[in-house]
Amino acid sequence: MNLRILSLPLLVSSAFLLSACGGSSDSDSSYPEAYIQLYNGSANSASTLLYIDDVALGNASYGDATGLYTLDAGGAALSLKRTDASDKVVEIMSQDISLSDGHKSLYLMLGDYSDPELVEHKFERAELNDHFTLHALSAIPDKTYDLYVAEAGASLDDAHLMGALSFGELVEAQYWDGDADSADWNVDDYVVYLTEPGKTEILYESGTMAFNFETEYVMVIRSSAGASQNNLIVDLIINSTSVPSYKDIRAGAQYRFYNSLEAGIDLTATLKGNDVEQSIDVAARQLSDFSTVKYGDYQISASSEDAQWAFSNRLLTLNQGESKTVVLYKNAQDQLSSLAFEDSDLPQVYDHEVNVANLVKDYSNIDIYFVRQDETVETAEYKLLNLEFAESDDISLPSDYYEIIALYDDNSGNQTLLYRTQALAIEDEVSYVVSVEPDSSSASGYRVALLH
Repeated sequence: MNLRILSLPLLVSSAFLLSACGGSSDSDSSYPEAYIQLYNGSANSASTLLYIDDVALGNASYGDATGLYTLDAGGAALSLKRTDASDKVVEIMSQDISLSDGHKSLYLMLGDYSDPELVEHKFERAELNDHFTLHALSAIPDKTYDLYVAEAGASLDDAHLMGALSFGELVEAQYWDGDADSADWNVDDYVVYLTEPGKTEILYESGTMAFNFETEYVMVIRSSAGASQNNLIVDLIINSTSVPSYKDIRAGAQYRFYNSLEAGIDLTATLKGNDVEQSIDVAARQLSDFSTVKYGDYQISASSEDAQWAFSNRLLTLNQGESKTVVLYKNAQDQLSSLAFEDSDLPQVYDHEVNVANLVKDYSNIDIYFVRQDETVETAEYKLLNLEFAESDDISLPSDYYEIIALYDDNSGNQTLLYRTQALAIEDEVSYVVSVEPDSSSASGYRVALLH
């Protein structure tokens, strides 16, 4: 999606100024202006633009936030919008708001994107020397979680119950070790646990969370999206576009294989490690289903039935909540090899994160164009240029129909057409892979495959 974000000079001319990230500095003595920020907690959303009085401020994808902006206090018209496949700006919702000097208004967009709920959290900004404040809520409908917080390294037995988190309901987390100097939280490292209400079975355990800024933190519990779904994730919203996200350190991972070899060369791929051994038969030009496994480091191997094509002892690292695709291909020496990349964890509803792999060894690099109905190669908005052999890259595409065209440009004005597909729909809620690969049955000797 091509988002139009106003430049800083234009924002300044409109009396909007982007504030600094993180907490307050030593030179800050007060917060005299009104502040606003948007967090996107809608799991089936597009990247969403925040508008105030018809002026675009910033955008946020699922699990991210806009920057923190300063505005004049008083009434304002807030609207949330997205850009569709035709570059038309579509309004998602709008409402009148009131901004106050010395206060930050954090708006959290939650629920179904077709009719989202906008939760306002307004709080007075203050000097927080060596301390921070903490609020928390759940962005997961129809579920409630008990939130426990402890010092880094502590177990659930030594953690402190902060309260029950329900969808859209903000809870202020009270620090258990306040002193005469301040009842607020000490800037330090902590760990978070989630359980079902009143129970002790751990549903989520974070790694060490660094609370480094002297500021107001809002913690959001949400579900993963994209290829790997329904894992719990904890986001920490501060005064920045950067939202630290913490996956469950006990969460599993998943992987799949794509056999890019030509017809008749079927492969068996094997993953070993952590007392696990899984073998998957992958027919030529087929993408396997995802297989689930414990996170960790694994050895992968693959071979054809006659062992003419084989490799072994390749490392594949799968982190918590991670999803990877492993492409099996012929390398420059005509030997079987592998290429792995991570699948997107963003919602694949309005926008699609497409991984593109170049398996064509005959050219130093190739260009891949995603051409819509009213475009040509020269006018195509979406393209990946200079993708080298045995490398992959990703591109975000709005739902639409695309001809996928692979070219080689010799930088002398000569372009060689490797392959051109018919118009293909990229619109399903799946993880797409585009493979540019050799194909002896094609007139050009190559083909482009759209996989999911």
